[in-house]
Amino acid sequence: MTVSSSDQKATIALWKIWLILSIFLILQALPLMVNYRAQEPDDYVRLLQVRDWINGQAWFDTRQYRMDAPIGADIHWVRLVDIPIAAAMLFFKTFLPLRAEETAAMTVVPLFQLYVAMWLLRELMRSLNAVGVELIIALAIVPLFPLLQSNFMPMRIDHHGWQAVAMLAVMWLLVRGGYKSAAFAGLISAAWLFISVEGMPLAAMLGGLFAANYWLFGRREHEGYLLGLALGGLGLFPLLRPLSEFDKGYCDMLSWPHFLAFGGCALAGLASRLLPGQQGRTGRMLSLVPMPLIAAPAVILPLGKCAVAPMAELEPELYQHWWRYLLESAPITEQEPSCVAMLLVTIAIIAYGARLARQRADTPEARLGWTYLAILGLWAGLLSLVVMRVSISAQLLALPFAGIILKEMIPRARAVESRWKRIGATFACFVLATPTGASALGKFFDGKNAYTLVKHPKLNEDGPCEVDRLRKIPAAKLFATVDRGPELLAHTEHSVITGGYHRNQKKMLEVMHAFSGPIDQARAIIEANNADYVMACTGSPDLAAYANAGQDNLADAIFAKSTPDWLEPVEGFAKGSLRLYRVR
Repeated sequence: MTVSSSDQKATIALWKIWLILSIFLILQALPLMVNYRAQEPDDYVRLLQVRDWINGQAWFDTRQYRMDAPIGADIHWVRLVDIPIAAAMLFFKTFLPLRAEETAAMTVVPLFQLYVAMWLLRELMRSLNAVGVELIIALAIVPLFPLLQSNFMPMRIDHHGWQAVAMLAVMWLLVRGGYKSAAFAGLISAAWLFISVEGMPLAAMLGGLFAANYWLFGRREHEGYLLGLALGGLGLFPLLRPLSEFDKGYCDMLSWPHFLAFGGCALAGLASRLLPGQQGRTGRMLSLVPMPLIAAPAVILPLGKCAVAPMAELEPELYQHWWRYLLESAPITEQEPSCVAMLLVTIAIIAYGARLARQRADTPEARLGWTYLAILGLWAGLLSLVVMRVSISAQLLALPFAGIILKEMIPRARAVESRWKRIGATFACFVLATPTGASALGKFFDGKNAYTLVKHPKLNEDGPCEVDRLRKIPAAKLFATVDRGPELLAHTEHSVITGGYHRNQKKMLEVMHAFSGPIDQARAIIEANNADYVMACTGSPDLAAYANAGQDNLADAIFAKSTPDWLEPVEGFAKGSLRLYRVR
């Protein structure tokens, strides 16, 4: 096969741009790497999962036994995302000490994700006949999309990056076309949904786009997608979950109701071959109607309302004083101005870029591909207005459109005669065609604690919370706020009551009630949990949320440094952000 010069240039550009971006992201993450810090609690728990697996914990056992010891906290994740992290850690373990080994692994894995995403982006744009300047630009501007920068940055090993990569792979296979590609897309979607079932709305939209190919053109690729999804889900289950759980229905992970829906839709697709009128669009449309009528009751009847809202079973107190404060899961109405601007501009980029792309598409197939990409991108953008973290996928899908926009704008800016005006116009192009400028401008209007939705006058007044100092204390059971639990486990040998994982609501409520309720109630809960110490950081959003939930409670006392006499301040921990009290 002859390789065109444009393909050769794109191949060369890919690894060069990836290398430059990797260096940039490493420099951005250097403070985290040097200080051995992750971005979020989920990154620490993912690290703990891999550590435990390497140290002998069973493949199917994903409980965290240093939370709520000795029972352990239920972490509903599967091991799929753990595999590349474990591989990297085992490799670096051969010549690096533990801390350096883990830092190296937590650097390499997200950068590898970035390379896979860039490769898929290149292949997608090739399929759309966009192999010129717009392709190079789309690859190069990843750092100008805030959520892409943060989710492909070193020390970020949570599953959200892999979700977006899987979504992009399925989109590429859709545009590429063919029954085999569709079946492979279904298999990838099954793996994606095992990583996190929250990808269901995007996977469903992709299924709808495969179905659109049948409705419009009579191409039965939707059958391949549904068969790949159904057989992939059933085939991956015994590899990722114990067979003893097959008869249990879960809202927060793939289980038999989902498999029933996938299988029912696949069978309906195959059975439609027997229906009359399949030569016309009306007949083909009617043949698609049974699929949602099968899928909806198959999932909703056994699972109820949490089938469409997995957090619907969350206790009201946890929703009010924990879930609604999580920046990544909050709707646009709760977000700070910088985030609102980022979300809206991302949608605008997709909408305007889609118009330009369709105008410049040189074949009907490319025009249709751009349309499908825009539909999925706008759908992800609308979902991000409800759950912010979906914007990771929206921003990844926006890159090709931003490339098209910049290809159109930059030559005009470069044609400006005045040197300084030309520089300013070129800079303005990147500000207008990416969300970074709008997000940066919005930060001037953000609150004091823009990184969290919790507001409290004393939050972050005492500087950083250095949990490494707790290594000086012999291994003990710490009664800590929910958000600090994962970091404590990753950096020390202590155990904690729980972390922010919704299957452990009972323990989460106990922690909340201890910090937010009456002081006497706090003592009873802490003693019932056999805690040796109470630990809190005055920079902890959860501590601020607990303080806001009541009056004259333990959280208030910790902020005011006036704890009850049954809590003895430990020498060296009475001042600063990190507070530690021995339970008398």
